[in-house]
Amino acid sequence: MNEEITTKPGTRCEGCCDIKRKRARALEGGDMQEAAALTTAMGVHLRVAHEYP
Repeated sequence: MNEEITTKPGTRCEGCCDIKRKRARALEGGDMQEAAALTTAMGVHLRVAHEYP
């Protein structure tokens, strides 16, 4: 799950884009549980893949 750390501000890795896209679809479909799970997944992804505090 360790993806290359992005160094350019404002750029997103493929993992970030995928999670963000899935969360948007969940919100559009009214699936709040899935949207919440994807919010958590993004937090984990940021810490693991991008060493975000």
